[in-house]
Amino acid sequence: MRSLERLPRELKPFERELLLWVLPKERTGYAKYRKLIETWPVAAVGRRGEGNYILAEAGWNVDIESPLPQLFAYGVVEHEQGTLTISILERSGGQLEFEMEGVADRAAVANLRQIRKWSFSEWLPSQLCPSCRSSVREIRMTTTASQTLVLVLCGRDRRIWVYDGQSGVNSLIPVTGFYNELMLQTGIHDPKVALDPNRLFQIPGAQSESQLIRAFSSYNRLRNKVVLEGDLIMAGERKPNWIRRTVASLAGKKKQTRQR
Repeated sequence: MRSLERLPRELKPFERELLLWVLPKERTGYAKYRKLIETWPVAAVGRRGEGNYILAEAGWNVDIESPLPQLFAYGVVEHEQGTLTISILERSGGQLEFEMEGVADRAAVANLRQIRKWSFSEWLPSQLCPSCRSSVREIRMTTTASQTLVLVLCGRDRRIWVYDGQSGVNSLIPVTGFYNELMLQTGIHDPKVALDPNRLFQIPGAQSESQLIRAFSSYNRLRNKVVLEGDLIMAGERKPNWIRRTVASLAGKKKQTRQR
């Protein structure tokens, strides 16, 4: 059922507080989204009804017909009456969609006894999974421009995300889409394997780092989860030609110096 509240309206204090919480201010990559939260009004109710809203800039024609953008940030507040989830989707033009789900009286959450509060946005390399507190598999990636990334797989929670060391943003990656690219990269066509993304987590280490990096590179070209500076260096690959030429040139100069 559609909400009867009058729109547009300003964000309620508890909405603003929770949305800004899942966009940590100390991570530069979340700054643009924080600015939208602080300046755009709630312009419309999303297709999922109450609790699902769309912020929009002035004069923007809100679109609720196009496919949903992917998830950008996600957090959970566990408290004595249940669980409240906070989801922010990727910006789409002049609108930004969010959803708060799981508790009827969301405004009362601040006054309830909290059991745990966590978000993927706050994760850092070498930490446990924010959701299930178990160990994760980390695949460190580097680009030819020295940008550092970490691809993360949590087998227990069955989640994948990528950490950008420059922006501090953790981008959640849909498992099915990633697994499809992994199957294409590995050339596996057996339906029992290719159509079962759960296999990605059933045997830890079954996929090599090189295979996972190639799958991420392919997926990222399609969905642009992370803006890459340069090309990803695949695990086990030789360094790019320009690096090899530079190293060879320096070695030649040192040899000439010794001969003199």
